[in-house]
Amino acid sequence: MSNGFTMVTSRVGYFPGSVNAGLVLGESGAILIDSGLEAQTAKKLKKGLEQLSKPLAAIVQTHAHADHFGGNAYLLGCFPQAKVYAPPIEEAIVRYPVLEPIYLGMGASPLSELQNKFLMAQASRVDHLLPTEGEIEIDGVSFTVLSLPGHSWQQVGLAADGICFAADSYFGMETLQKHKLPFLVDAWETLQSLHALRDSQFTGYLPGHGRYETDAEAKQTIDANIACHERLFDLIEAVLTEEQTLEAGLAAVCERCDISIQNLSSFVLFRTAFMGYLTGLLRAERVGYRLEANRLLWRTKSDPNS
Repeated sequence: MSNGFTMVTSRVGYFPGSVNAGLVLGESGAILIDSGLEAQTAKKLKKGLEQLSKPLAAIVQTHAHADHFGGNAYLLGCFPQAKVYAPPIEEAIVRYPVLEPIYLGMGASPLSELQNKFLMAQASRVDHLLPTEGEIEIDGVSFTVLSLPGHSWQQVGLAADGICFAADSYFGMETLQKHKLPFLVDAWETLQSLHALRDSQFTGYLPGHGRYETDAEAKQTIDANIACHERLFDLIEAVLTEEQTLEAGLAAVCERCDISIQNLSSFVLFRTAFMGYLTGLLRAERVGYRLEANRLLWRTKSDPNS
């Protein structure tokens, strides 16, 4: 590591941190893959760019969670010429960050406790929509865009010079073990993305949270992520052998995973993740639901064809 960043190839590297930021050197300046949580993080990125003697040419957003675009506002204030790229749907949240606490609050006007930097970043303009997959050239660099939905609706990964920036399609081992019920919006899509990533061939992989790994190392970590989601599928099915409401089911899963929810922000994140697993199980025809006495009840389907 040098000056806060690590170069993997002559023009591709990253800024390591609790949220990693990718770094690609283009023809006129540097391209960042995500920008971190806030201005404090962005200042470190700016310092690194100064040490490289590179202005910021572009920020490419992998998805619209506050911890991945919260540094945009500061960086764009310093480099107003930089262009911002984001996938469809995700770009709306980057421009209107209040949408994040709105959807976490199930569509209601967000409570003030949810309007914090972890759930609502500063707004950022978006200049160009990213394709959800295919090829795109940014500042003279050819990128492959990988469709990796599940953690977020239209999350993408990006690859250049054989290095894959995988966003939050998978987590490093420490992060995976820490969260126990990983955040996602659709567990079925998450598994599809993980299998696609498992079948990909790149020299190295960098998740949004976790260390850079070679191809062989990353495939082991991806396998651990797949196993984690499959275990949670089985656990939720076991919890739902008796009909449960959403919140009763969440409470039962948290108890079995030794999760203690201590604040509203954590609660809405876990609730959304749990609903994302139910969505995945429903798509796999492993659970069903019905309405009774003004309650939405979920239960395991003993016969997938029933």
